[in-house]
Amino acid sequence: MTKRSREALQEFLDYLGDKGLMAKATAHARKAAANKILGILSEEEASDVTAIDLDDVIHRFSNLHGKKYTPQSLVTYKSRLRSALDDFDAYIANPLAFRPSLQRREPRTKEGRGPASLTNENGAQAGAGSSARAVHAPLAASNILPVPLRSDLTVHIQGLPFDLSAGEAKKLANIIMAMAMPLE
Repeated sequence: MTKRSREALQEFLDYLGDKGLMAKATAHARKAAANKILGILSEEEASDVTAIDLDDVIHRFSNLHGKKYTPQSLVTYKSRLRSALDDFDAYIANPLAFRPSLQRREPRTKEGRGPASLTNENGAQAGAGSSARAVHAPLAASNILPVPLRSDLTVHIQGLPFDLSAGEAKKLANIIMAMAMPLE
């Protein structure tokens, strides 16, 4: 095992979690991403993971296993692996001055973890009589489907996976149908 190998990276990530330099869950998530993505490398390629072309490796991983992952999952795995490799490289360069690169993020709300949210142009929940709280988070530029319902109302469907199946679409349609007001 060389000091820049795939195995050395795994040991480094364990070290970060075990010594409290990083939350164990973060170190574990980075290690899982590294194991999955770097698992496609040959032994020769894996002997120095700091020298890989990450975009190329992600492309190869996506070609081999992409159907098992959503595009968002692949982006997350790439980000985790990029952070792991950057920290690993910095540690190798100067172990005494090393500080993990941790990004502070705002905690996610329950709405951010749940299924697709339906919001109107003002960010309020769509559907009359809905007891759900309004979603006030700004809409991301991608993966949002605007649906004009009336001349004065457009509903935005946010959070739909890019690989939505017909069965999943039918399930969402049934939920929306259940919210409809009966005809009088």
